[in-house]
Amino acid sequence: MEWKESIYMIFGAISLVGAAATAYQIYRLTLMDAKARGLKHPKFWGIFAMSGNNSGGLLMYLIGRNKYPVINLPDSEKQKMEKRKKCAGVGLIFLALGTIGLIIGNVYL
Repeated sequence: MEWKESIYMIFGAISLVGAAATAYQIYRLTLMDAKARGLKHPKFWGIFAMSGNNSGGLLMYLIGRNKYPVINLPDSEKQKMEKRKKCAGVGLIFLALGTIGLIIGNVYL
């Protein structure tokens, strides 16, 4: 195996880890938000929000949730949501770095 293929595999793995982490954090954030707003079937909304290639599910969830105000959200849940938001940001950074590495590797190698 040449070093070029190794670089592609490394950056591909970084992108894959970032994408998986971001999708999971979006699922968990949506699940927590749906429970706090009292929506029926919060797991469905979590899966629906993370599905799709064009984020249509997340957009539909964000528009539809405006009808339901937050009923109760304890401070511990707020802290968990903030932590998950930071983790989702880290996942996005991994996804971006891996993708940029793949593009640069494809152009210059």
